[in-house]
Amino acid sequence: MRKRRTKITVESHQVMVIRQSKATVKAWCAVCGEPVQMVTAEQAARLNGLSLRAVLRRVEADQLHFTETPEGTLFICLNSLMAQG
Repeated sequence: MRKRRTKITVESHQVMVIRQSKATVKAWCAVCGEPVQMVTAEQAARLNGLSLRAVLRRVEADQLHFTETPEGTLFICLNSLMAQG
């Protein structure tokens, strides 16, 4: 009697929609070396399902590219955020 094997492959795809608002800006990322879409730290946390503190820890550890306005608003490079997964 022969044993049958069934191989199951599961693929998943993720689509992320970011609505433009006053909190998203296109700005120069010094690390990427080009203008990129930037989101606030709060948006970055929501997009990746992290706490705000976790996002800030990644910024402090240089795991995320960022820029800060003279008023103190922190913007995260969307390219580096998406690379983190």
